[in-house]
Amino acid sequence: MKKQHILHFIILAIILVIGVLAFFYVSPNSSQQLIVGVITSISYVLWGLIHHALQKDLHKRIVVEYILIGAIAIILLATILQGA
Repeated sequence: MKKQHILHFIILAIILVIGVLAFFYVSPNSSQQLIVGVITSISYVLWGLIHHALQKDLHKRIVVEYILIGAIAIILLATILQGA
């Protein structure tokens, strides 16, 4: 069980590292950066839902929490990129 838990968080770290690297790779293009941010946020939300489903503790509250965190990240990124 503990090895599975560690594997889940390694996968999350890979998702986030790839997202950050892709964000900087498309750096001068803010519209592409937003696309990378949206894809990374969606991947994060999906990871969270899958993780909790496998742990058998997926509840509506957790679904809403992951969706809101992903949405806040996208809104913040869009706001920052719009001002740049």
